Amino acid sequence: MTGETTNGPGAATPAASIEDRYAAVTWYHTLELPGERVTEGIFDLRPYVDKYGLPERMDGMRVLEVGTWDGFWAFEFERRGATVTALDVDEEENLDWPPRRRPDTYRQTARGSGFVLAKEMLASKVERVNQSIYETYPEDLGGTFDLVFCGSVIMHLRDQLLALERIAGLCHGTFISAEEYDRRMAFLPFPASRYLADREASVVFWLPNARAWKAMLWTAGFDDVQEHGRFKMQARAGWSVPHVVHHAHMRQGS
Repeated sequence: MTGETTNGPGAATPAASIEDRYAAVTWYHTLELPGERVTEGIFDLRPYVDKYGLPERMDGMRVLEVGTWDGFWAFEFERRGATVTALDVDEEENLDWPPRRRPDTYRQTARGSGFVLAKEMLASKVERVNQSIYETYPEDLGGTFDLVFCGSVIMHLRDQLLALERIAGLCHGTFISAEEYDRRMAFLPFPASRYLADREASVVFWLPNARAWKAMLWTAGFDDVQEHGRFKMQARAGWSVPHVVHHAHMRQGS
């Protein structure tokens, strides 16, 4: 029945309104949505867009975003003309968790609920795929991509190099990576990473210095890896995270 959802045999309840769904989401990204709605995300990425070195126009490009969450970047790429696939893991229990930090219970709300609502409100055609980057290959997504983007994701993964290797296999053009880096080890003249899995903060197994991020991109399969820039990303709560942006490319014919 139009406008209703079933709730058990023979029962029907009105579908939740846009307002109710909007209010139920804990937003990670600040998004500008129709009806002059601006979500109160943990991060407002709008002031930082020009730090990443994105093409002004992406018409005709096939783009993959790894770790989309609410979809800020996916919708931005679509706005610039790209055909976009957005990858993420929607079930909290399927995220990487250090063994001693796994919760006893997990949230039942899918991590993609904000994306689904924003896509509906924006009349977007972005395709969201609920799948771990560890297990994603070109044949899963219809081939490789002109541009792959991943921001603030690999830093949370147990196997960072495996994730980057999978990304290299999905990219025949440019990979834009933006990740937190360890400033304490910036003085080291070699790639290094600090182990942080058991701290009481957001899950970060390993925090590489900027040299290590660049080295891992090359190891993963990218031939030309260049640092594009560094900046501090500020959360709505006031704390900030240092980020380093790399652009990585395959050699022609790779």
